[in-house]
Parts: sequence; C-alpha cells; structure tokens
Amino acid sequence: MQNAKRFSTSLHFSLTLLFYLLFLFLYLQDVIDEISYLAILLISLLILSFSIVVFRKKHRIKRKMTISLSILLLLFCYELPLIGFASQTHIADIYFEPRETVERSGIFIISIEIETLNNMESKKAVQEQLTKEHKDVLTIIGLTNPMSYQNKNRTLLSWLGLKSPKEMMREDLREYFGKEEQRLTDYFNHDQAIGNSAGLALLLTELMINGTFQNHLPIAVTGAINGKGEVTAVGGIKEKIQIAEKSGFHFMIIPSENSKEAETFQKELNTNIRIFDVNHVDEAVEQINYLNEKYK
Repeated sequence: MQNAKRFSTSLHFSLTLLFYLLFLFLYLQDVIDEISYLAILLISLLILSFSIVVFRKKHRIKRKMTISLSILLLLFCYELPLIGFASQTHIADIYFEPRETVERSGIFIISIEIETLNNMESKKAVQEQLTKEHKDVLTIIGLTNPMSYQNKNRTLLSWLGLKSPKEMMREDLREYFGKEEQRLTDYFNHDQAIGNSAGLALLLTELMINGTFQNHLPIAVTGAINGKGEVTAVGGIKEKIQIAEKSGFHFMIIPSENSKEAETFQKELNTNIRIFDVNHVDEAVEQINYLNEKYK
C-alpha cells in the first residue's frame, strides 16, 4: 500500500514537471513569448486551486492536486522575473575606450559597453537611435528567448547574493598573490565593469610592478584567470578585436580558448593587429618580453 502511494506521488510529481518542461521548451524555442509562458503557468495554478476546492472531500485527489499546485507555484515564482525582460528586444555592443591599468604600464584592459534596448522594431532602428546618441556601435543582436532566460537566471543569482564573475575574479587574484594590493582594492571599488575579462591584465600589471618583467609597448589584453594563473575564455572577442583595432593597437593578448574564433574574426574584419593567445599568465609574460626585445 505504501509503495503504491509512493509510486502515485512520484508519478504525479513527474507529470507536473513534464507539463512545466513542455512549456519551458516551447518558450526556449521562441514558439511562445514570456507573457504567454507565464500566463499558462498562472492559469494552471488557478485551475489547480479551483480543483482542490471542488475535490476537497476526496482526499486522494486533493492530495495529488496539492502536490501539483505546490510544485507549479514554486516554479511560477522562479519564472516570474521573466516579465521584467518582456520589453527587451535588442542588445548593442558599443565601443568603450581601452583603459591602461596603471599609467605607463602599457597594459590596456579591453572592455565592451553593453546596452539593452526596449521595444525596438529592428536593428536599423537601434542603429539610428544609438547614432543619435553619438555611440559607436560594434554589434547589434536581436534578443532571443534563451538569451532573456539566461539574463533572468543571472539576475536571480545576484538577488540571492551569489558571487558575480567580477567578485570571483577578485578572489582568484587574491589567491594568486596571497593578498590584495591597494591598487586592486581601488579597482574593484571604483571600476564599473561587471565581468571577469580584466583578470589577466590586472595580474600582468601587478607582476610588472613587482619587478617580474618590464613593458614599453602598448598591448591590448583580455582574459579571465583563476587562482593558479591559468587564463580562461572570455566573451565578445570579435568586438574586443574591433576595439583594439580602432584604438590603434598593434598587439593583443587573448586566451588560447578563444584563439579559433579570434582567427575567424580576424579574417572577417580584415584586421592587421597581431594576436597572441596564452594558456597561463607565465606565457603572457614570455610573450611581452619577446615583443619588447624585438621592438626596442
């Protein structure tokens, strides 16, 4: 008897999740939009609530309905923030002036300004709007449902107080050096960037200041790092190459994990900038030493 009850409960649980996953799949496939998706979940909650009232004297049915209602209510609360992304239609990557980590270091952080636009009919309309605002647009992307869903999940994680990529980068730098220099503290307290792609540039700068190497060339740098100094992939490589090219850099250091796409984008953009990919900060130091020796 107990086994039968457990099986029945498990089956009801599975069917409820299957129902939810079906409409999540349709949403992620851009078949339905955020409003429709949330409306379906809300209507399902209302139907279940009404059914519980109707079958309140039939305990087995009521118990199953209550299980489904509880599961769907939790899932609905999890998905509800999607409503805040319903009006977002496009994302634009905009030129952002490279920043030298420390004056005369020659190490420049390459970042992208990202702007989300609401209720825009087309990429052309976005381009016209941003041109009026005197912004140098690199790329415009129409937002898809999977992109909005990813943004929603990132927002929820931030609400829950989980560490952002930038905070994780800070911990990785602290782990590598065993402490946090005041320069890094100032950067994390005042810089507005939210990602972790400045990690390699910051690590190289600290090593240079500590006397590990010298640099007399302007070098564009992008790359995330971990506590062992290993360099990991970053996003927006195409746009970062464009920024480095527009800013007049001849040399750029990127993660090896981004090397294939960088090669593709170099051909597409017909750029002459020399790009060097590295797996570890030590390789970046070797590359900088080589360039400084070659171009004295």
